[in-house]
Amino acid sequence: MRASELWLIIVLFIYAQFSVGQQDTTKHIKADTLIQIAADTLSSDLQEGGLSVEALSFYNSALDFFQTNKLDSAKYYFTLALAEEDSFPKALINRAAVHIQLAEHSQAIEDLDKYTALVDTATNAYFFKARSYDYLGEKDSALAAYAEAISRKAFIEEAHLRRAEILRQDGRYAEAVEDFSMALLENSQNAKALHDRGSCKKLLDQPESAAEDYRSAIRVDPKMTSAYINLGSVYRNMEMNAEALAEFNQALRLDENNILALNNRGNTHFALGNYLEAERDFRKVIELNADYAYAHNNLAGALIKQERFDEAIESASNAIDLDPNYGFAFLNRGIAREMIRDIPGACSDWKTAQEMGVKNADVYQNGPCNY
Repeated sequence: MRASELWLIIVLFIYAQFSVGQQDTTKHIKADTLIQIAADTLSSDLQEGGLSVEALSFYNSALDFFQTNKLDSAKYYFTLALAEEDSFPKALINRAAVHIQLAEHSQAIEDLDKYTALVDTATNAYFFKARSYDYLGEKDSALAAYAEAISRKAFIEEAHLRRAEILRQDGRYAEAVEDFSMALLENSQNAKALHDRGSCKKLLDQPESAAEDYRSAIRVDPKMTSAYINLGSVYRNMEMNAEALAEFNQALRLDENNILALNNRGNTHFALGNYLEAERDFRKVIELNADYAYAHNNLAGALIKQERFDEAIESASNAIDLDPNYGFAFLNRGIAREMIRDIPGACSDWKTAQEMGVKNADVYQNGPCNY
């Protein structure tokens, strides 16, 4: 088979695979597969004419290994082809694909830099370069490469989503919202993008808009447990406790052992004055994860409200054992100790809580601790 005919077969395979991958936008594009990255070589300015017979022979051998996923052999023969012709674009971009598959991201970037210097019409190469920078944790370079990929219309939705994630992790929530919004223009039914944009809006103190994004995510994917939990959390912050309770209940219908949903539902029951129900949720959390200090302290609070002070002291002490810097656990233990008239113990706990920066801890000391 002639090299040009073999290349045509590979290109057709690229587009068949890419078309299938695009149907499920909740998953990442299969960017690390060997063949997809080579789509750039469709550019009309890439011609095989003028290449040496040796280079083409090595290149075709590399493609054979490439197709059977024998990566080390494929890399070896692509390297031999490049030793013959160091400005061989197809060999460069395919060797970069092998490097990516082998998690050799620095080497992939070197090949992609050479490739984009040769090919003015390159598009996908910038996206894959961004991916490699992303894997290496070089966020500034990744952001720049994603921007270039977006400007060249390469994997636009995925590039926006990945850039948004970097920005979100960097605390640049407003910029992340913009990228999530651009991705959603490409695909309005991406539940994860809706959810993650809502989370950024929540951190930007935009509760109504965040709630709408979570509701939209749920409409797209009614089984997205995290969307119910986060929507419930927004409702709680808006003091819409009945609505919050409904969301946490739905999350627990989907996943009855979800610790975050149980803990949040317990806090919502507490806010509604349902202290026994709150206690049950916190105990369930502890049963699932005995090392969850917050649940032990939350349980202490529910027990205090039920005037079960000795049990509350034990629960707060458990929280402190798990996290000695947990100021609110010292505050709760101090409250329970005061109620059993252990004033020295209470004052000691409140002083510790105050030193840890717990708001209003000093107020508790103004009465009994001044005598």
